[in-house]
Amino acid sequence: MLDTFLLDATAILGLLHVTGTIALHRTFRFPAHCQPQAISQQELAPELADRLLSIRPQLEAVRFEFLGCYDFGELAPYTRRFVGYFCNRDTHDFANFTISRAPGATDSYFEFSTSFSTGLTLETNNNEVLPLTPDAHRTQVFRFSEVQQPRELYQVHRQLIEKHIPGAWAMPEEEGKEILRLIRTFDNYGPRHAQMGYMKLLRDGDHYGLTWRGAALMAWRGMWPTVMFRHFFARREMRDKLRSLEVRGVAALQKA
Repeated sequence: MLDTFLLDATAILGLLHVTGTIALHRTFRFPAHCQPQAISQQELAPELADRLLSIRPQLEAVRFEFLGCYDFGELAPYTRRFVGYFCNRDTHDFANFTISRAPGATDSYFEFSTSFSTGLTLETNNNEVLPLTPDAHRTQVFRFSEVQQPRELYQVHRQLIEKHIPGAWAMPEEEGKEILRLIRTFDNYGPRHAQMGYMKLLRDGDHYGLTWRGAALMAWRGMWPTVMFRHFFARREMRDKLRSLEVRGVAALQKA
C-alpha cells in the first residue's frame, strides 16, 4: 500500500512539474527594453504611497537622498512594479524600495547596491523571494529577509563591502540621470539569460520568452519540494554570514 502511495505521489508531482513548465513557457514574457515612468507619490495607490512614505525618512536618516518614484510597468505577467529610488552621494551607494503588485497580493522589499571600478557589484536586500535563475556573474547578492529596518540592513551592506571588496572605488552616476543605473540592470536581464540558455528574444523584438530548458529549470526551482530545500539552505547560509558580521560589531543583528 505504501508503495502504491509513493508511486501515485511521484506521478502527481511529475505531472505538476510538466504542467508547470508548459504554463511558464507559454506565459512568461520580459520586456527587452525598460522604460520606467517617473510618477509622484500622489499618483500611487494609497496603500503603496503609505509604504513608500514609511521607508523614506528611515533611508534619509542614513544620508540617502530621494531621487523619485518610478512605475516600471508589467515586468512579469500580471505583476506591476513600482520603485522608490535613493542615492547616498557621499559613498555612491544606491537604494531602492521595490513594490510588486499582483492581483490579490502586494509585496515589497528594500535593497542597497554599490558598483565598483573593478566591475563588481554588491547588493544587499531583504527580499524573501529567491530568484529562479542564477545571479549575474559579476554581482554578489546577499539576502537577509529577517532584517526589516533600513539602518540595520545598510550597516550589513557596508560591512559586507569592507569584508569582500575592501578599498575598492565605488562608481557614481551622473547627477540627474541616476535612474539609468537601474535601467541598465533591467535591460541586461534578457540578454544575460539568453546567453545562459534560459531565454530567447521573441519575434516581436520587444520581449524575451523562456526556452524549454529555462522553463523547466525555473518551474523545478519554484515548486515543492525543491523550493523548500532552497529556502532552508539559503537562510542557513545568510544566518552564518550575519553571525560573522556580528563579531565585527553589528549589534542590531543579534535577533538573527
